[in-house]
Amino acid sequence: MRTYISNPRSPYGRNESLGVGCQLPVANRAWRASARILHSAFCISLCIVHCALCIAPASAAQPPKPEPAGMLSIETTPPHADVFVDRVNRAQAPAELSLRPGRHLVTLRCEGYKPEHRSVVIDDGGRTSLNVQLAKITGILIAVSDPPGAEVTVDGVSYGTTPALVTALPLGTYKITFSLAGYKTKTVEVSVKDRTPVKASVSLTSDTATLEVACDIPDVEISLNGVPRGTAPCTIDRIPAGEVELSASAKGYKPYIRKMRLSEGELQAITVQLEVRPASLKVVSIPDKARVYIDNAFSGTTPLDVAEIDAGAHRVRVEMKGYDPNARNIELKPGEQTVEEFRLASNTGSILLTTNPDGVEVLIDGVKVGKTTPAVDQGQGISAPYTVDGLSAGTHTLKLVRPGYKDASKDVEIVRGETATINVNLQRRFIPNYEVVTAQGTFKGVFDSVSPDGITLETHPGVMTLYRKQDIISHRRLPDAAQ
Repeated sequence: MRTYISNPRSPYGRNESLGVGCQLPVANRAWRASARILHSAFCISLCIVHCALCIAPASAAQPPKPEPAGMLSIETTPPHADVFVDRVNRAQAPAELSLRPGRHLVTLRCEGYKPEHRSVVIDDGGRTSLNVQLAKITGILIAVSDPPGAEVTVDGVSYGTTPALVTALPLGTYKITFSLAGYKTKTVEVSVKDRTPVKASVSLTSDTATLEVACDIPDVEISLNGVPRGTAPCTIDRIPAGEVELSASAKGYKPYIRKMRLSEGELQAITVQLEVRPASLKVVSIPDKARVYIDNAFSGTTPLDVAEIDAGAHRVRVEMKGYDPNARNIELKPGEQTVEEFRLASNTGSILLTTNPDGVEVLIDGVKVGKTTPAVDQGQGISAPYTVDGLSAGTHTLKLVRPGYKDASKDVEIVRGETATINVNLQRRFIPNYEVVTAQGTFKGVFDSVSPDGITLETHPGVMTLYRKQDIISHRRLPDAAQ
């Protein structure tokens, strides 16, 4: 016995088979439900295929309707910028684009330029134009140098002095030149790719030389080629290469001169050694002619000039007969002259002597010390004051001698530092020293004078006789007149 599934919706009757030659036994109700589902799906598929066959001839007979669109014209400066519409790369400017009506985002990109964004509205059948000037992308350059102050040029264009900041430099590769007086010009190459700052840093090499001058004494004046450059220690820079003359001077020291040859960029350190200039000394004394001893060595008599003597401490002693020695310590400065005056204190006394007549020989303790001389405007016979110095304290014998006069002797008490004043009148001896012959006879006496009237003789002590010229036959000095 066979069982058939009855499908009341089937156009083939209620006892529709599931397939040609397909007779399924009924096992249970679940199987029958699955069978119904499969049958329904099959029927739906048949209906869809039938409908498609019926509609296709009618559709192929009609042309499709065109989609709505508008035109967008784009130009850029510079040209050849990439054109993005709604983030899709569509062309390179200049370009003519057909776009759907509505709002679109247009982006323009060109290497080395900032991107530009525009929002455009496209109308159906309309035409929209865009003309965009693109802005260049500029980089940032930081230029520094050691030392600072160098002029910065970028491809020949000056941008000030270091440290310099250039904020609007077009992208690209550049030659940066640094120049500073006294230093060698230096050029470096840098690439500016974006807005990231690029640093160009150089250490400049001096095209001149530098001297560092030191000295172990203060206040030393330093000159280079005769031009003052300050006091040591000092640094002299920007010295042209070649031969130079360095000089140093300080009070009390000998000049220092040194010639040298310097090269570009050379740094030379020099320590100046100055030689002490000798001092000079002048010694004077009151009275002068005193003997001078320097450091116990006899050096001469005052006034004394010592042109060169070592600077520093010295002992000077001055001595003179009849005076107390005088000594002191002195400090001589380098290169300076020192004048030392010594006032000597006498340790003796003196005699101030006048005689009548003058021309009297003076003896002290039997030693000849001099002779009195005529006084001026004091009348005939009186001498000028005569001084005998350097007499030690105590008693001394003064003796006065003149031909034709009796010798005079006197003891004189000498007191240290005092002067004894003495006036002496010599007694003349009556010793005829002259002879006059007249008709009346021969006459002898002491010669007194000659005048136009004749010759006057002292014929007796205190008796003056004039022998007239016309009466004189002859006259002469007697040979023993000196006795």
